[in-house]
Amino acid sequence: MKRLLSTTAAALLVFSLGAAHADPRNRVQIDQRGYNNGAAAAQQGARNGTVVVQGGNGHYAQGVQSGYNNFLRMDQYGTRNSVGTMQIGSNNLAVTGQDGRNLRADTLQTGHNNVSGIAQIGRNNTAVADQDGWNNSSAIIQVGNGQDVTVRQRGEGNISVVVQSGYN
Repeated sequence: MKRLLSTTAAALLVFSLGAAHADPRNRVQIDQRGYNNGAAAAQQGARNGTVVVQGGNGHYAQGVQSGYNNFLRMDQYGTRNSVGTMQIGSNNLAVTGQDGRNLRADTLQTGHNNVSGIAQIGRNNTAVADQDGWNNSSAIIQVGNGQDVTVRQRGEGNISVVVQSGYN
């Protein structure tokens, strides 16, 4: 039920941003294996692309994009992992790859020419990248168990790199 509500909320958010015009230049590709996987993708604008690849079981992914020439990719392996990505603006790129158990990654980008990458391996990790502005870059890598990180950048030309390893 929670997944259904999240998917519905994502779709309503995109369609509330303006006219819900389906542009043939937007692309979505979803490849799921295992069981109990869920994915949602909503795009508005032109030249947006989404790729979701999930393996194992019990995953959930949600992607929402509005604007021009945005691309997001979410890969999940292992079990019970969750990814949420929202991009509003133009020329934004978000890439997330996870392998492990109970991993959560969220990316929010508004503005133009922002790049975010999150990679997690282990168990019970949470990563959040939140960027608003222009030409911002963020990279998060977590290897281990029980790690949490949140990166928030506002403005122009910000760069952040977070690397964590170990066990909590």
